[in-house]
Formats: sequence, structure tokens, C-alpha cells
Amino acid sequence: MKNNNQPESVKAPLNNSRRDFCKSSALVTGAMILPTLPMDAMVNVAKDKVLKIALIGCGGRGTGAASQALRSDANVELVAMADAFEDRLQGSLMNLKKEFEGTKKINVAKEHQFVGFDGAEKAMAMADVVILATPPGFRPQHFEFAVNEGKHVFMEKPVATDVPGVRKVLAAAKTAKEKKLNVVVGLQRHYQDSYLAAFKEIKDNKIGKIVSGQVYWNSGGVWVRERQPGQSELEYQMRNWYYFNWLCGDHILEQHIHNIDVANWFLGEYPISAQGMGGRQIRNGKDHGEIFDHHFVEYTYPSGAVISSQCRHQPETMSRVAEVFQGTKGSIETYGDNTFIKDLEGGEVFSHRGKDDPNPYQVEHIKLFEAIRNKGLISDAENAAKSTMSAILGRMATYSGKVIKLEDAMKSEIKLVPDQLSWDSPAPVQPNPDGTYNIPTPGKSVVI
Repeated sequence: MKNNNQPESVKAPLNNSRRDFCKSSALVTGAMILPTLPMDAMVNVAKDKVLKIALIGCGGRGTGAASQALRSDANVELVAMADAFEDRLQGSLMNLKKEFEGTKKINVAKEHQFVGFDGAEKAMAMADVVILATPPGFRPQHFEFAVNEGKHVFMEKPVATDVPGVRKVLAAAKTAKEKKLNVVVGLQRHYQDSYLAAFKEIKDNKIGKIVSGQVYWNSGGVWVRERQPGQSELEYQMRNWYYFNWLCGDHILEQHIHNIDVANWFLGEYPISAQGMGGRQIRNGKDHGEIFDHHFVEYTYPSGAVISSQCRHQPETMSRVAEVFQGTKGSIETYGDNTFIKDLEGGEVFSHRGKDDPNPYQVEHIKLFEAIRNKGLISDAENAAKSTMSAILGRMATYSGKVIKLEDAMKSEIKLVPDQLSWDSPAPVQPNPDGTYNIPTPGKSVVI
């Protein structure tokens, strides 16, 4: 992407952003000091090439992912970092240097710290493994570049915010597989013992054919970053990225994709249509951009199964992040580190209580580096793109109030993310004169 000099408001660290960074960084890294490779494995990899890592996106999740990557292999080092904002990059670097003080794992020279819209490509060019953790709107372009340059990839979910982005990721996923590049995506339930145990029981026909289910991400919501004096509209949206669809895709995509992905995984298929409803009741201020605060979707699958999906960002309401599925022989529930199976009479026939299980956020990085060292192949990108599309399909349904078929949705040419951005670019979404943003209106909004 095109770059130009940052405005002064972008260069200057914002105190509230730094506090947000430190808080989120502590949340994602505080529990990550877990067993990595066994000592004998660490001796073996120490004889191999030093794998160089580039971090693209230096917020709390990116910093946490970099920490996990650096702890996953004895012979890796962070050599380059990129972020749109100088203060985010420097805050991340400061935290990582402190965490890995006394080691040689942080080796990011000043000239390898890239700030601006074109920094990602410069940083990736220096690495063997790239971590893609920017707001998801940038993911398709960054993933495509990484694959074309022959890099192994860890990228956060979701992998796009619009249909053209999904198609780009699907094409790059095919190329990555052909090049034998390892790609791990942060849908970490695929690396979590309790979910793996549940999947095994389903494959072993313990609950029979899944005919229905309910998936949830109901919580009080996430951070808000208020507009600061001197910010351009583009900088404000990028700082407050969760509330703008070109960057985030709405919380049905950014968070609830985890639960929708579990439904796809356990069913072994992807939804072919969706219908639902949603809106804004509680989270409806100017700093809440254009996204809804609740969604309810019914997904229909090729097998005939119907999965009910609900996500909500409303304080003081029922909080639940879980999945429940009904089969012809019983039911299964997964949440946190736990899995429970009941027969048709309600009796428990299987349980996995995994409070001592390894942290899946760490495991996914260990598996990535093991595959690279052992010439294995992990190809998470295609499933991630299809589960991203499932969540976008749900968003289309709630925004329009109509039944949306996957085959129609996949033809959409509506692009939310510009191909080129500089700090002189207008923001892709513009506010109304009163500072509010246009909100999707069921029955009127065009989504395909």
C-alpha cells in the first residue's frame, strides 16, 4: 500500500492508547509462559537455521502472538516489526524486550521498525515466518504478499472483512499449499484438547448425526477508543478499528467466528444459507461506529442441520461463550476447557475437564514451528477463509433481514477495503454532519 509521512497526531503517543496496549498485552501474554518444546527437541533445532520472524500489527494480540512464537522454538528471533502507528510499535517492542531480557530473541534494529501503510511488506521481506495481526481488513493483502514471497505464516482470525477479500485468501491458500508453506490461523480451538476430544467423540459416532445446534458469544463488549484532538477521520477509525466494518467486519465476524467455525468443524461442512436479525440498542454512541451490538442467525447446512447463532455486546446481560449440538443419539456441549456428552435421556456419558490442558494459543505456535522444522505442512487458511465467509454470510443476513444464499453471497463485488491507502486518503466510511455513522437497516441495506 502507498505510504506517506504520518500526521503529527499519528506520530505522537496517546496515553489512553498506551494504557489500552499495556492492559491488552498483559491479558494475552500473562498466562503464556508454558511448556514449549521438550529439552531434547530444543537441542535438535538449535543446530538448524535461525528462523527470522516479522511481526505485522503490534497491538496486544500481535504482541502476544510474537511472544508465543518466540517461546515455541529455541532458535528463532524477531527481526522486524511493522505497524501503522509509531506508538503501538514502540510499546510492543518495549514489552517484548522486557519479557525476553537476557536473551538474543529480540533483534529489531531501528531501521527494521517500519511505520505506515507500506511497512508490512518491508518487514515481511526480511523474515522466514510472518505474524499477521493487524485489524482483519488488511489480512487478505498481507497474506497474499507473504505467500507470494514464500513465507510461512501465522495469521489471526478473521482473515477478511468482505467477500473479495475472502476470495483473495482462498486463492493465496491454494498457492501456499502448492509451495508447501505452513499456515496456522488463530482459530485456536483446533489446537485445544477439549475441542479435539469433542471432535473425536463426534467422529466416533457418540452422538450420532448432528441435526441442530446453538453457538454463542454473548458478553459485555470490548474497548472503545475515543476520538482525540487533531486526529484525521482515517486515523480515528484505525485507532477505534473494532467499530468499522472495513477494518473489523462487526463482532459477529471478529469474535463470533470462533463459535461458527466450531459448528462448521464438527458438522464437517459449511452453511449454504442464513437468515437472521440484529441491531443496536445499548452500544449506539458516536464512538461505536457502524456495527450492531447483537446478532441472531439461523444457518442451514447441506446436511439439513440448522445451527442457531447468537452474539451480543451488552453489559449486564447473560454472558456465554459456548457451543451445544444435538445429535440423533445424544448431545455435546463445549465451553472453555470443558466438553460434556449426554445421551438422549440426559445422562452424562463423556466428559473432558481440561483445567490443566496446555494453552492452545501457545500450542498453535509450537505446531507451526515443528512443521517448519520437520518439513511438515499445516494448511489452515482455506478453512479459515470459509469460516470467515460463514460469519460474513450471517452479517449479510442480519444487516439485510433477508435469506442470503452462500452461492449468491460469494459473487459479491462490494469492497469495503481500499486497494491503496495513505494518510492523505479519505476514510472509507464518512460520518454524518452530527458525527454519527449510517447504520445498516434491515429491509433497505444492500449487502450483495
